[in-house]
Amino acid sequence: MISTLSGYLLFAISFYVLAIIGGDHEQVEILQHMFVPEILRMYIHVPGFIFCVIGPFASLLISFNAKQILKSLKTLYFVFFGSKIDFTVYIDAIRDIAQYTQTHDIESLEEYANQIKYPFMRDGVLLLVNGYSKEDIRDTLDSRIQNENARDQQDVDFFKEAEGFAPGYGMLGTTVGLIQMFSAEINPAKGFQPILNAMAVAFTTTLYGLLFLNFVYGPFHDRVRKRTDEEVMLKGMIVEGLTLIRDKKHPIFIQDKLISYVPGSRMLSIPKMEQVPAG
Repeated sequence: MISTLSGYLLFAISFYVLAIIGGDHEQVEILQHMFVPEILRMYIHVPGFIFCVIGPFASLLISFNAKQILKSLKTLYFVFFGSKIDFTVYIDAIRDIAQYTQTHDIESLEEYANQIKYPFMRDGVLLLVNGYSKEDIRDTLDSRIQNENARDQQDVDFFKEAEGFAPGYGMLGTTVGLIQMFSAEINPAKGFQPILNAMAVAFTTTLYGLLFLNFVYGPFHDRVRKRTDEEVMLKGMIVEGLTLIRDKKHPIFIQDKLISYVPGSRMLSIPKMEQVPAG
């Protein structure tokens, strides 16, 4: 409820900046000289820019609760600045576990499993240790993949919504600018300046909407979606590897089977096999 009210308040503020302050040529000129370098004044309309920045965020506050917004922003930070998924590391680990189980009991892997940092793989190995059948392992982990993917999809939806709001606010700013243009009175002292100012609002807000769509929210949405898809692919690979271990398949066979999960654009280097330390 608080985020919703905050969203409506932010929208009201941004719309006031656009429609009231942005319609006053003298105030706009003051803002332009204060905040915009002279070389950019042709393309920067401060009230329109503020509207196109704050507006989409206001709509996101109305559409999502604060907790989900913070989670999505953390996910975005992790996608851009966190470590990339290295499929090789997990293929090596699964292959090494398979090699180890060729000569040792699976139950002895418990200590090793507890040292695995990736929770999904750690829990999967513990299912092996606890004697789950191949079918039970697959069913349990597949259900977890679906549930976790549903939660991750909320982050994708967040930026998809933002991607849709950006051009909408650009068009809304354009509409306000056109209304100001057709409502402007021609004053002999000012000439056509009020009309030209309103046209500047109309065209610059369209520009900002397109820029935010194509260079901010659109790329954010794509990066988060691709990361989520890779997570699903990685988890599917882990499930496949663990079920093959339960079937006592040869480590080389498992390695070759799992390589097919690696995204085709990546070069995969498989180092020499090393045995997993005894649990």
